[in-house]
Amino acid sequence: MINKLKLDDFELSYITQGEGRDVLLLHGFPSNMYFWNDIKEELIKEFRVTVVEQRGYPLSSIKNPIISDFNIENLSSDVEKLISKLNLTNNLVIVGHDWGSIVAWSVASRGNVEIRKLISICGGTEFPSSSVYDNLTFNKRPHYISSFQNPEQSNILLSKNLDLFFRSAYRITPKIDYKNFDLSLNSLFTTYNLQSKLHKIDIESLVRHFKNGMQQSISWYSNIDFNVELSSQWRRELDIETIFLFGENDAAVKLNEKMSNRLKLSGTKVTVKEVKNADHWLPLTHKESVIREIV
Repeated sequence: MINKLKLDDFELSYITQGEGRDVLLLHGFPSNMYFWNDIKEELIKEFRVTVVEQRGYPLSSIKNPIISDFNIENLSSDVEKLISKLNLTNNLVIVGHDWGSIVAWSVASRGNVEIRKLISICGGTEFPSSSVYDNLTFNKRPHYISSFQNPEQSNILLSKNLDLFFRSAYRITPKIDYKNFDLSLNSLFTTYNLQSKLHKIDIESLVRHFKNGMQQSISWYSNIDFNVELSSQWRRELDIETIFLFGENDAAVKLNEKMSNRLKLSGTKVTVKEVKNADHWLPLTHKESVIREIV
């Protein structure tokens, strides 16, 4: 059953099941709380598992929002309030995928709640400034994160055909040539074809879930410059066990030596791992790798 936590300007949706040590699962983009279903069903056999539909996603949408509503301080505060409300204090493991990993890292860094372990999947610690992405073009088209700085326009484009968007987003990514890979919005999110294989996910359910569009969830990206400023207030070297998992064939977040070295400096107990034959949707294809790190 979906529960609601009343916050200042919206209700945060979540589900809690099972008993035992606490695990908190945070989805990314473009996903929802049901992204974790298979992993959750395995974990509730021996853990108390809480999954969240994060701020701005359909089950936790905000009325009359502004872009700054979706900054990292608000996103982190939502999760901290839920942890406190539910008393998730039994050796809490917080797991984030994609954007969820950024929120998880921020919650751990802020130090307002006690966390035993942080598991970051296909994400990292925080986004660099938008200028980094503005310098990247693909056939004269901007990086998709640059396009997402205008959430209204991006939402109009993607919402024209949500089925195409989700099929494009959840394509299985084989080994690719990263030097020539096109990371523009159109290439990543509007170019699915019948020859493309899909991950095991219910596309029709996602289309129904996001039937009112994705402007609020896209707005998360529109705050990355503001987030750099906000994170400077709590950015620190973590002293808890921290696992960074990446997919070998991840098109959106490619692990390289420079990134690996930077992540290792983010804490005193950091491990960085790359999972073979996995792409950005590692929790769907390699759930045993995720469960292994939690257990």
